[in-house]
Amino acid sequence: MNFHIHHPADALRPFVKQYYFWEDNTRGIIQLPQNLFALGDQYMVFILEGKAEIKPVNHKAFTLPAASVLGHLTCACQLQVQGPVKVAVVQLNAYGCHRLLGLDAASFTNYYRNLASIEPPVWNELITALQHITAPKEVEILLDNVCLQALDARNGNLKMVDDMVDYMLIMQGNVEVQELSGRYGLSRPTLERLFSKIVGIPPQLYARMIRYKTALSALRQLNLPEWQTPVATTAYYNQAMFINDYLLFNHETPSYFSPATAATIAHLPVTGSHQVAVAS
Repeated sequence: MNFHIHHPADALRPFVKQYYFWEDNTRGIIQLPQNLFALGDQYMVFILEGKAEIKPVNHKAFTLPAASVLGHLTCACQLQVQGPVKVAVVQLNAYGCHRLLGLDAASFTNYYRNLASIEPPVWNELITALQHITAPKEVEILLDNVCLQALDARNGNLKMVDDMVDYMLIMQGNVEVQELSGRYGLSRPTLERLFSKIVGIPPQLYARMIRYKTALSALRQLNLPEWQTPVATTAYYNQAMFINDYLLFNHETPSYFSPATAATIAHLPVTGSHQVAVAS
């Protein structure tokens, strides 16, 4: 298995977080962890070889097209691919998809949108170019070029939603919609409508995702018997709130929590010794 993490050009930040390139020669079904795609982010996925299927707990499974935008995943999902597999992934922040592609929530079906249906056909051309790479470094160059073209082609107006998202991250999700409404001078219905259009989910749900991810980041530094007691040191007022969100996003009880599990695409269960970085 080869797994590489690349960093985007400075001009693409903060819209683009990371690039990933994954090759695996294993034949047959490869079961992947449900936390392969992190909460609160969207992803452009380019499947160069193999097939990928996603089964959310609350509706039927769907197969990703060769080029797609995926997210926001708001519930536990079972991910599997038919190997051998070769995949390139662009990790976007919460408003990166809208800024680079001009897509809003209404453009998505079952958590994804087929990039082949978006003009110009630069994404299909990117797949062809990625299939002919000879070194992992070429992935970074190709993705940088195409993403920069997409960024320059759009004069995206984020209507202050980018600042709202950044503020919510600074506050670790401890933000009420009423506070955002007063801070940005928008009525609650207007704020919720703009936020949902650009980010793809309501601000209340996004805040819960941030609180949950922040709590997991803190709790996974503890060993299993310890994590149940100091949940109050996180963004949660009590353990019941944490359990409710854990059930929402994982569809299982926190007793399955493992401090070694990182909520990132880079955490893949593999045998043997592999040097794989963990995305920030």
